[in-house]
Amino acid sequence: MRIVSLVPSATEILFSLGAGDEVVGVTYACDYPPEARTRPIVVSPRVNTHGLQSREIDRIISELYARGETPYMINRRLLSELRPDVVVAQGLCEVCAVTPGSIEEAIKGVWPIPKIIALHPHSIEDVFTDILRVGEAVGRIEEARKLVAQLREEVRRIAEKTTGLERKRTFFMEWVDPPYCSGHWVPEMVEIAGGFDLGVKGKPSRRVTPEEVLKFSPEVIICGPCGYSLQESYRDATLLMGEDWVRETPAFIDGEVYAVNSSIYFSRHTPSTIKGISILAEIIHPAKFRGAAPPNTYVRCR
Repeated sequence: MRIVSLVPSATEILFSLGAGDEVVGVTYACDYPPEARTRPIVVSPRVNTHGLQSREIDRIISELYARGETPYMINRRLLSELRPDVVVAQGLCEVCAVTPGSIEEAIKGVWPIPKIIALHPHSIEDVFTDILRVGEAVGRIEEARKLVAQLREEVRRIAEKTTGLERKRTFFMEWVDPPYCSGHWVPEMVEIAGGFDLGVKGKPSRRVTPEEVLKFSPEVIICGPCGYSLQESYRDATLLMGEDWVRETPAFIDGEVYAVNSSIYFSRHTPSTIKGISILAEIIHPAKFRGAAPPNTYVRCR
């Protein structure tokens, strides 16, 4: 089978199921596992935002949409040459990855017509469902069932350990400037880890005001801008800590501001999402979960 993955989450899932050798095309952002970098790149960004500040990136993306453009370009010629049997996209967010509508236009002229699988999770359970859907589509259903069973057990174990613990008010930031709260599966991750997030489970991330954050009075602030590495998140977190409204929060006063590797553990809906719950648990309840987070996945900002 020949598979083209047009969303980093699907790429990780495919490799986790043992189908990595069948992946013949990926996006520029498919960097996990590292082997994914060796595949031909079918999707590239329309604008290079590397090194730009968060507000500038937000402005550029907003202007693209105002002109009716998407942030990504599909190499239709390469896609046709790869002759995929299956193309995996997502229907969740046009800012994060190519959506099915774009794919349907791009595969015109591709023969034979590939099957399109669209992933659109809003919860942890949806993540599990999508792993099973991908597994079934690529002939790896037993591997998918085994993986999902392992992930469910890990979630159960973490949730059990947080039973009876005080739930700390947590502000997970999916963007810093302008500030956005978390959305979709991330508030649920925070809940499983023993926190109470400003974002709403199953709902999209949204822009918030400093006044709204101060009213929430977060005890923990976690900087995890969508698609950012730990280093990029830390850069934004240090800028965030210079804001007057942030310095009024209990989180800042008590030294509970953190940066995380959002790209792998929070922005994507993959097996690594469950490791992200362990990261949150160690941040929110360090005494109970010390050593639970994978190494070098978060840092306290001082």
